[in-house]
Amino acid sequence: MRRHLRNGYVILTTRGVVALYGAAMREAAKIVDSPVGVFLAPRDVFRDGPHFLREHGLRATIGAMLRQTAATYDPPLGRRRNPVNDPLREQAINYYYSYDLTKPDGVVPSRRPANEMDFALETPFAFAPKPARERPIAAIVHGFYPEIAPLVLEKLKNVTGPVDLFFSTDTQEKKRALEDVCRDWPKGRVEIRICPNRGRDIAAKFFGFRDVYADYDLFIHLHTKRSPHGGAALARWRDYLFDNLLGSPEIVNSILSLFDDPKIGVVFPQHLFELRGILNWGYDYDHARALMKRMGVEIDKNLVLEFPSGSMFWGRSAAFRPLLDLDIDFDDFPEEGGQVDGTLAHAIERSLLMIAESRGFEWLKVARRDLYPMPQTLLPVHSKEELAKHRLKVFQPCLSNVDIILRPQDRGIVEIRPLLSYPSRNVRPRLNLLIPTVNPQQIFGGVATAIKLFTEIADALGAEYDRRIVTTDADIEPEAYARLSDYTPVPYVASLDEGARLLVDTYEREGGRLDLRANDIFIATAWWTAGFAADLERDRERLFGSKLPFIYLIQDDETYFNGRSSRSALAEATYRHGERMIAIINSEELFSVMTGKYAFREAYFIPYEINRRISAALAEKPRERLLLVYGRPTVNRNAFELICDGLFRWQQRDPIRASRWRIVFLGEDFPDTLLYPVVNASVGGKASLEGYADHLSRASVGVSIMISPHPSYPPLEMAEAGLTTITNGFEGKNLQRRFDNILSLERLDPASLADAIESAVAEMEPRIGSIIARATPKTPPRDETRLFDLAAFAERLRAMRA
Repeated sequence: MRRHLRNGYVILTTRGVVALYGAAMREAAKIVDSPVGVFLAPRDVFRDGPHFLREHGLRATIGAMLRQTAATYDPPLGRRRNPVNDPLREQAINYYYSYDLTKPDGVVPSRRPANEMDFALETPFAFAPKPARERPIAAIVHGFYPEIAPLVLEKLKNVTGPVDLFFSTDTQEKKRALEDVCRDWPKGRVEIRICPNRGRDIAAKFFGFRDVYADYDLFIHLHTKRSPHGGAALARWRDYLFDNLLGSPEIVNSILSLFDDPKIGVVFPQHLFELRGILNWGYDYDHARALMKRMGVEIDKNLVLEFPSGSMFWGRSAAFRPLLDLDIDFDDFPEEGGQVDGTLAHAIERSLLMIAESRGFEWLKVARRDLYPMPQTLLPVHSKEELAKHRLKVFQPCLSNVDIILRPQDRGIVEIRPLLSYPSRNVRPRLNLLIPTVNPQQIFGGVATAIKLFTEIADALGAEYDRRIVTTDADIEPEAYARLSDYTPVPYVASLDEGARLLVDTYEREGGRLDLRANDIFIATAWWTAGFAADLERDRERLFGSKLPFIYLIQDDETYFNGRSSRSALAEATYRHGERMIAIINSEELFSVMTGKYAFREAYFIPYEINRRISAALAEKPRERLLLVYGRPTVNRNAFELICDGLFRWQQRDPIRASRWRIVFLGEDFPDTLLYPVVNASVGGKASLEGYADHLSRASVGVSIMISPHPSYPPLEMAEAGLTTITNGFEGKNLQRRFDNILSLERLDPASLADAIESAVAEMEPRIGSIIARATPKTPPRDETRLFDLAAFAERLRAMRA
């Protein structure tokens, strides 16, 4: 109470009453649940509370609400919102979407950016670009209405340089009419073909001229559009498309200069505003999905639907090679019957940008300010350099998942909230660590090991590789930023992806994107981060056409952590990615168990080695009647309750000797009321490595339980420091093979633990006050060919570059 009063006075006088209230909520959370963990905003309790309550229980739910309140009112102690991520909240794109499978009329709804957040480049640009162009452009035009052809030619004259004309139509009579119109075309060759009246302009332009694309880098698709089904609302559609694509030489030069960027595959007009409300999958989704599957790309309706409505656009031939190479001909399209939707042609139109993206190309939209009624969404271009920044707003990939935190399963299992990606232009290879937290107060053995391994691999790869740390489960605190000062904090938003060492906080998911490079290598550190790595690899395959395995640092069999539940099933599934991952398994014991159960593409083990800082800080000191416990009430596998029961039974059984022994719980801060009725016990909390080493140097007996195949470092560190150490056996684990001073319990219950404590205390009593030398670890049975070799592994990664 005195400590709380003293701390409260300091907070009140330095930060005010609001901060004091937040700090009080933080302390209340510690009492009810734990000092760290997930958050639940009180305003969201009716929406998310029932799922949270079922998944975590009443205490964790109340604790989450208290932590959220503390984060809101006392940012220094726990923030809900990281200021580094302010751009996320400012730039997040909202979408119109529906999880409904179909509308009442059978139409499949789509996910579309909100009108006010659907951006396009304003043309003409505010400078005079000079596109680098040597070869002619192919103008591929479907001339179903020959009387519109003169307008088409008039617009095409705005293209500077040679333009070869390729007209299609459906009758000999129309062909003759087109020949008359094109007879004096001055800019290049003319070819007119008759095609069956199937598939409208889509079939004619792509498959009627399939052989033409190989001879041209760039093309423009046009057709003599009338849209008789659209009435007055669509009467201006054709002119709108023509004017945005070919409205002036300045507009054409602006658009063609975009293709100086080899990544741009399609440029098309922003949608006619009158159409925006009906831009959906219509009756075309099944056709589109089957079409994309033929090209090796899996889609779903929650991906963003974007396409050049009206099927007029500038394109790069290479971007559509997957479509051109399919065995599709006019017979695959239905006979003309006035269809307005639900045909293969409509499905191809909606798939065009996905096809381009599947080949690694991007797209951009353009519009004239005087032709589009939302000028605030048009981005003026004052220089070529400005395009890189504008791209981040205009290009919203169709093949990247944008589904956000709305699904019940994501609210119930908070770890699996989606981590979304955005294709990066940076070609440098990069090593990425996906880790729950880097906050010092939340770093325990597993997180520390992951950071150490990541740093060692990154150092071995050298300056040729960039590196990035991505945190998933907690806002990054100022202390963590200070400790990782050699990394640049960047927000969780799509960016130009510059910087050799980046630190990204993705805890606040909604609206964010993680830059994804073709040569990103991911290291997963827990089952849910392995799920993120697998999803990001799927994105890479769709966006870049390349496959790379991810690295999975396995530090335990995490299926044991959650009972038989959705979480345990998801955890177990991550070990079955087979060819998609390389397993690095922490310890020989765990390696034996995991490789016996699962088939990994490659698997290596990291042998036990005491932490160097702990090793350096160990000192020869007289041993005290000090019993050291690794005690973490919030981690079930550390068996906190069982340890307390064993200590209680020992003390009650041997009260005179027990009264002379002090017990210190290390590993986690928690209220000492949880120790009652164990006496002579105190909570040391999460000690520094040097403080931990000091305890190891003075203590005589150690207790550390890990109900899993992983040996856990604390019992091994205790044993190496010279303590008589009590731990437990498990599947594939017998730590007596490593140290003679370890007691490994095969039957783990309070009575057996009390017996072991009494035996260990009795053994150490005669040595109190003496110096006990460090123990030398023994090497357990292991396959030396699977020993993790840092230098060889770094070479292995270099060879995997996409």
